[in-house]
Amino acid sequence: MSRQTGWFFGLFVLALACWQWFKPSDEQVITQQNYQPDFIAKNLVSVQYNKLGLPYRGLEAEYAEHYQPLAMTLMEKPVILLYSPSGQPQWQLSGDEGMLNTDDNLVLNGTVVGKGLQANSPVKTLTTEYLELDFINNQLRSNQVVQLTSPNYQAQGRGLLGKIDQQTVELLHDTQATYITP
Repeated sequence: MSRQTGWFFGLFVLALACWQWFKPSDEQVITQQNYQPDFIAKNLVSVQYNKLGLPYRGLEAEYAEHYQPLAMTLMEKPVILLYSPSGQPQWQLSGDEGMLNTDDNLVLNGTVVGKGLQANSPVKTLTTEYLELDFINNQLRSNQVVQLTSPNYQAQGRGLLGKIDQQTVELLHDTQATYITP
């Protein structure tokens, strides 16, 4: 056997050993479950009613996919309508995308716009790129830049905490406001 053949044989054995050493073991293979939606809805419209028969939450979306094992619904162009305890429309919130965790919370992403629908609403328009609605604690939250407008003021800040039932919102950081006097 020539020296050149010996080198090729040695490199082949070395390559074979490296391949065996670095190949992924069966234990390291991560199985990824491919979830398929349990149902798909186009032009979804849903209204939930309280024990008195009054509406308390409405939801519309151009497109929705529901995943039962994850208790989650993904939506495109969602619009949620929140009602006062007397059944009057209180807030309308919309976004480019949304994710609803069953009866827990709703996350809106993209161009998020909130509108106060009652005449005495302290906030007429709320805009941000991210908004979370906590249905258990009746709160609005955001960690992004938020702009608030009303006939009496315009305000901007980073982060928001709001109480839906009390119709209050608080900008948390870097707040700037302009007040308008009639």
